[in-house]
Amino acid sequence: MWSNFGFDMKSCRYLLFLCLFSWSVVDCAANGNGYFMHADFWCSVHSRDGQQVEYLIDWYFNKEYMMQYNSTVGNWTGFTPAGLITASNFNENQDDVLQRIVERQLVCVNNVGVVLNVTEENMAEPSVTLVETSSSRHDTTLVCSAYDFYPKHIRVTWLRDGQEVTSGVSFSEVMTDGNMTYQVHSYLEITPGGKNGVSCVVEHVSLKEPKVYNWDSSINRSDVGFVVGGVCALLLGAVCLSSGLIKYRRKYYNVL
Repeated sequence: MWSNFGFDMKSCRYLLFLCLFSWSVVDCAANGNGYFMHADFWCSVHSRDGQQVEYLIDWYFNKEYMMQYNSTVGNWTGFTPAGLITASNFNENQDDVLQRIVERQLVCVNNVGVVLNVTEENMAEPSVTLVETSSSRHDTTLVCSAYDFYPKHIRVTWLRDGQEVTSGVSFSEVMTDGNMTYQVHSYLEITPGGKNGVSCVVEHVSLKEPKVYNWDSSINRSDVGFVVGGVCALLLGAVCLSSGLIKYRRKYYNVL
């Protein structure tokens, strides 16, 4: 996910799958209800300059975001009553403070080049389509789909007359294509006549700048059906004509 959810396309953030720096604690209560605690460890990489690497720990308890460690801030920040207490205890523990500094250096700073090299070598630009589907008798849905991109993190937004649209917008999960690339779909529900000035904006690290895809309402579904029908008629006519020519040539050669 992108650094601090602010979506800086020049940055990348990767999860550390290292048992050395991860842990989980399970405590089953007497009434049978379980309590689960886990932490996600992240490196947020802004450039090849190791000094700009940000080390973060997202701490959860029973799926609730409890607190976070941020190396830029230099301490833990609590978001729940229990998180505030725990963060304060950790911040006062000099062993914990030193441990986070060492973790950032060993895991994040020392591996910046490796991570960026792997990402750049496999980077793939998204292929984007923008289509219309029916959602109800009165409303329609525009679908903006991005395919075959890498790395995984991408941002898809909608604009109407240059302003970002948030109402009526939904997203699919980012799904793997099975070949190290990914796909994602964004949906915008609109009322009839509301498609004018609508655009889909795709941002990805492989793109030098965001790409804007404008919806062209000049070809609606009836027009598409008419075009498809015309193409089918032409193909049928071509088949019939070819059959006639073949039969004629056979007859001609038989006469000869």
